Amino acid sequence: MPAYHSKFNDEEGPVIGNIAFLPLRTTVKGPAPRTDGEEDIIDETLGYFKANVFFKNYEIKGTADRLMIYLTLYATDCIVKLQKSPSKNQAMKDMYSLAISRFFSSWRSWVSS
Repeated sequence: MPAYHSKFNDEEGPVIGNIAFLPLRTTVKGPAPRTDGEEDIIDETLGYFKANVFFKNYEIKGTADRLMIYLTLYATDCIVKLQKSPSKNQAMKDMYSLAISRFFSSWRSWVSS
């Protein structure tokens, strides 16, 4: 069974660091453009998370696939942190600290091994 690829690979738009800069469905003001569509890249990543997390190799077919890989890794990091949180308040603090920290510093040990 092949891995699921992003449907946003065909969309034209800005690319930063070889990663697609896609619009998000949000009400929060930020650098990403907003969309009113049914599904954005975050919804797609969470929808395919369970299936894609089991693949050791993943063929990147576009810049949106690369973004989907990073979002999957970030979601995995969130789950690991939440498993260690003893309470809801501590979990909220952990998610906030993860959100403002440098993401790749936690993945250095995985890449080097």
